[in-house]
Amino acid sequence: MIRALFFDLDGTLLNDDKRISQANMAALSACRAQGIRLFLATARPPRLDKMLGWPPEILHLFDGGVYCNGAVLQLHGQTDCFYLPEKVACDVAALAPSFADVNFALQMPDNAHAFLHALDAFAYAPWGIEPKDVCPLFGAPFDRVLKILVFYNNLVDAKRCLPLELVQQLETVCRAQAHFWLTDGGRVVQIVPREAGKANGVKQLCSRLHLSLSEAAVFGDDHNDLEMLSSFENSVAMGNAVPAVQSAARFVTRSNNADGVAFALCHLLDLA
Repeated sequence: MIRALFFDLDGTLLNDDKRISQANMAALSACRAQGIRLFLATARPPRLDKMLGWPPEILHLFDGGVYCNGAVLQLHGQTDCFYLPEKVACDVAALAPSFADVNFALQMPDNAHAFLHALDAFAYAPWGIEPKDVCPLFGAPFDRVLKILVFYNNLVDAKRCLPLELVQQLETVCRAQAHFWLTDGGRVVQIVPREAGKANGVKQLCSRLHLSLSEAAVFGDDHNDLEMLSSFENSVAMGNAVPAVQSAARFVTRSNNADGVAFALCHLLDLA
């Protein structure tokens, strides 16, 4: 019996307009009315009121979540953070001068951010931050880094794939010390602590809720969801998911633009 649901956001619960469709909202509400608990499992930090403009009625659907790819866990009003080794953060930042047109971002507690290149004015809102939340990359506390992102431009408008040389160097720096993912069709590198990761985060929340892994269902679409979907028997890949994620999942539903979450909850898991 499934008692908890964990949803990735971008490419999964959100459509390409970064909204939850009416069908998905209705399915979530139906599950919650049955006593099924809802959680997020996202690369985004917790400030979804700012990043996505979510009102309280959406925020209150969820009982907590796995944020920053598992570097931040929230449950019962408690927040737990996991930090990258300081050397990893320093070594990643040290690559920045050799790739001057690429942007490097550090995410830290309390919505603090550091960037190699300042964001354009329009990008602050989709990042969910204000200028006061930002410091220069080399002025950041490297021992307080939750997650690193590497991308072109402002990330939200990135069109170019990252250089293979940079991707390989970043992967070498992270090996055995941090989780490393190349996501968004090769446009973004995401780095979090080794003890993080969505799979570990969901397992920790299940343990705190006294749920077995078979009582949870997980949804995702990109490479940073692969371990999570591989770790749970009730796993759902989106129709738009990368092939490896679809292969790892028990079910494949419709795409994020075709109410894939609602379809899975109603017709694959028989919950809504």
